[in-house]
Amino acid sequence: MVVEEFKDIKIAYMRRTGKYDAENKQLMEKLKKYLKNTDLLQDNTTILGIALDNPLLTPENEQRYDVGMIMTGMEKHCDLPIRSIDNGRYAVFEVPHTESDVSDFWKNIEILTSDLAVDDTKPIIERYPVSKISLHLCEFCIPLK
Repeated sequence: MVVEEFKDIKIAYMRRTGKYDAENKQLMEKLKKYLKNTDLLQDNTTILGIALDNPLLTPENEQRYDVGMIMTGMEKHCDLPIRSIDNGRYAVFEVPHTESDVSDFWKNIEILTSDLAVDDTKPIIERYPVSKISLHLCEFCIPLK
C-alpha cells in the first residue's frame, strides 16, 4: 500500500443508476469499446470505476456507478461528459485482477484499512492503468481524511 495525493483529476465518464451488479461490468466494457473506437485507449490511459453510493444505505434503484478515463489534456476529441475526482490523499492497494482476489479485497477491506483514517464521505475508486491491466493487476484507492 502506498499513499498518493489526488489533485485536479478530471475524467470523461459514463454513468449507470441501479443495483450494483454485472451491469457495472457491462458499462466498463461499453466505455472500453468507446475508447478503442475513438482512438482514446492508449498505453498511458487510466480507467476508473467508482461506486458513488454505499449499497447498505442507498436503495438499489438509486445506486450510481461511474466508469471513466482520466483526462490528460492530450485527447483529440471526446464526446463524453467530464467530471472531477475528489482531491485528497488516497491509500492505494494493488490487487491481482481476478474475481476471487477482488472479492477477497472487498471482504477484508475493514481489516486492511483498520489503521487508516478513511474518509467515508468520498467513494472508493477502482483504478485500471492500461500498463497494469496487461499484468492482470488493478488498484483500489481508499480516500483518507
